[in-house]
Amino acid sequence: MKPTTEPDGLERALLEAVGYAVTSARTLLDETATYGPLRLLETARRIIDAVRVTTGGSIRVDDLYAKIDAAATSLIEGEDAFRAHLDTLVVELVRLA
Repeated sequence: MKPTTEPDGLERALLEAVGYAVTSARTLLDETATYGPLRLLETARRIIDAVRVTTGGSIRVDDLYAKIDAAATSLIEGEDAFRAHLDTLVVELVRLA
């Protein structure tokens, strides 16, 4: 198969996620410490969006996306709540793997 110059939907979504991650890596050098975990959660959301491009999503993927959103917004409650949500999310992902 001949390579194309235009990325398809999945490739475009993955390149956008990678671009976000690399740009975040640089800007995090000058940002508040809690921005790092938030940017990683955003990268995870973007990867899920890329999966949705090819699969159309699933209940499991949609549920994971919602849990990532919940973890990200829990920082409003404080760093302890944020940490607890991230711990719960890690356990959930271990179960899915």
